[in-house]
Amino acid sequence: MEATKPSEGGVAELVEVGTALDRMAALLHRVGAASVVLDDALGRVAAIDIVARLDAPPFPVAAMDGYALRWNDAGVPLPCTGAIKAGDTVGTLLSPGTCHRIFTGAPIPPGADTVVIQELTEQVDGRIVLRPGAEPCRHIRAAGSNFERGQPIVRAGRRLGARDIGLLASSGHLHARVYSRPRIAVLSMGDELSESLTPGSGPQIIDANRPTLKALVRAWGGIPIDLGIVRDDPDALARILSTVDADLLVTSGGASVGDFDFLSRTLAGLGFEAAFHKVRMRPGKATLFGTVRSLPILGVPGNACAAMIAALVFLKPAIALLGGAGRQDAVRERAVLGAPIAAVGPRTTFLRGRIDREANSCLTFKALPSQDNAMLSSLAAADAVAVRPASAPAARTGDSVEIVRFDTVAGF
Repeated sequence: MEATKPSEGGVAELVEVGTALDRMAALLHRVGAASVVLDDALGRVAAIDIVARLDAPPFPVAAMDGYALRWNDAGVPLPCTGAIKAGDTVGTLLSPGTCHRIFTGAPIPPGADTVVIQELTEQVDGRIVLRPGAEPCRHIRAAGSNFERGQPIVRAGRRLGARDIGLLASSGHLHARVYSRPRIAVLSMGDELSESLTPGSGPQIIDANRPTLKALVRAWGGIPIDLGIVRDDPDALARILSTVDADLLVTSGGASVGDFDFLSRTLAGLGFEAAFHKVRMRPGKATLFGTVRSLPILGVPGNACAAMIAALVFLKPAIALLGGAGRQDAVRERAVLGAPIAAVGPRTTFLRGRIDREANSCLTFKALPSQDNAMLSSLAAADAVAVRPASAPAARTGDSVEIVRFDTVAGF
């Protein structure tokens, strides 16, 4: 894939969001795989198809408490000649004209073809009589009905949840072959940033982006590597970039066009091959992606809200791609507007807002009054963003709008 080139006048090309995602995906490759114990497999992505190592159940078992019998014998009172519980070994052949008391999970005795639940039986003169409603060939789980040995039970590329862990354990696995968690280095840039509040130090801007991005990396399946704050010093930035050992570097700040925004110039000096320098989106225009000596670098804006929206759009699918899950863009769904919204400019626009569910179960969305990109409090107050196409006209109450709900995005 060819690197992007500045347009006339030295202004980087603005690419559409979808194009930017495609270019990023073309440069990201899955990290290595390893075999891990099941306790460490939750949230990891299966690197191979995993097959069952045994049949389950290994033999026919009772699905209910009741009596195991031959249905041909069901018309007469039957003596109960034994009892079988879960954990017993498969017994001897059931004699014709008899039945066995049986409990859920117990092996069906050879010769029996039916379990009649206890509620449909009664004892008469010490023998078992079936009540109306009993049916043949019921309440038996056949051998291998859950899964059979050699059957794929988890496909490669699936992110393992608790259900998958249980299935793997029940099929005889103690380990799972999964992709490694991608190592994501996180770096903030700017003389104005501070690690923490220091009394007497004058005006300070606490670095919120790095803790936020590290939290999102964890939530989305990566391992964060904290590279701290880099001051507005191109040499210092170059030294750090030349020593990063990670699967992806995420920077915040320094990617705009100000006199002290050194990221693009420093990257260029290191041989940066850009997939894109700017994206036609708001917030998040100053987002870039490319590689330096095979290290993928995602640069997000310094403003807190813009950084988080850019992370939602680009960092989440990047971690999924590196971690073997394939590209996973934020899931969008439809809602109706609970209040009108203005027309948007020539960029895909993400409007922060609140959602509600009306009595008819329809989701409604209302944009928050403040859309200031530096106001993290407004993003914290929101529970969704509306995604408005570039140059979308004003929309009225009741119009349909596309949204991304934060409760569908882990950790957001």
